[in-house]
Amino acid sequence: MDDIPALQQTIGDSLRALGKGYYTQAELDGSIGFLFGPDTLLIHDKTYFILSPISSPSTIAACGGWSFRRTLYGADTAPTHLRLPEKRDPATERASIRAIFTHPEWARKGLGTMVMRYCEERAREGGFERLEMGSTLSGVSLYEKCGYTRSGKEDVIRCSNGEGIRIVHMVKDLPEEPK
Repeated sequence: MDDIPALQQTIGDSLRALGKGYYTQAELDGSIGFLFGPDTLLIHDKTYFILSPISSPSTIAACGGWSFRRTLYGADTAPTHLRLPEKRDPATERASIRAIFTHPEWARKGLGTMVMRYCEERAREGGFERLEMGSTLSGVSLYEKCGYTRSGKEDVIRCSNGEGIRIVHMVKDLPEEPK
């Protein structure tokens, strides 16, 4: 839990730099710290991960997680209708990939993909073969490269400043493991 302020900073820095051209400044300002930020339930569940360089272990280069809970996206500060702590059934439901962010200084070096793959492996170990996520507009191309497809559903979440932020629902079925 000591990493919460650094996680919030990394998430904000990531969105401000990598979200330009996808969201307006007002949308970013309204969503950072409201919709986008740390979800301490993921940390409590030990399903949220931080990637740091060996040379600077206190630096957060990338972060992300997965969840067996019904919450698809949103920080602790997100609207309560998005916060669904009930557990999912791996036999009938998808695990969610959550809050993958790369610090802009570390962007485009494969770290987001690395975190994604690690989360997918952990979700599989948790009994899930199917995944879903709520992607930022700026994340869609990365997730498509990782095998995710748009489900056709998009949400617009009204932020505290009145701005609406678009989220794209994406899904993936994990390939069968070699026997």
